[in-house]
Amino acid sequence: MWHFTKHCLERMIERGYAKDEVLCVLNGDVPSFVYPSPKEESVDMFFGRVGEKFMMIPVDRSSQAIITVRPMRKGEKENYLREVKNG
Repeated sequence: MWHFTKHCLERMIERGYAKDEVLCVLNGDVPSFVYPSPKEESVDMFFGRVGEKFMMIPVDRSSQAIITVRPMRKGEKENYLREVKNG
């Protein structure tokens, strides 16, 4: 069961994301990809798109805490679109 950190909830409000959009990515309801964080061993980074919103969501897999949500960067978005296209 995912839970939102206080920091995550604050960033979501600032960036215009809704809880259901974030959960769509994390639960695999939309095409998404998961990569381990290069900096934190217990963190996974989810990349997904809901409507026109491309987002990156780092989560702590051990506690299932959603750390934050941010828009994908240009290179991340390009990689995401390429991977979705290639299946």
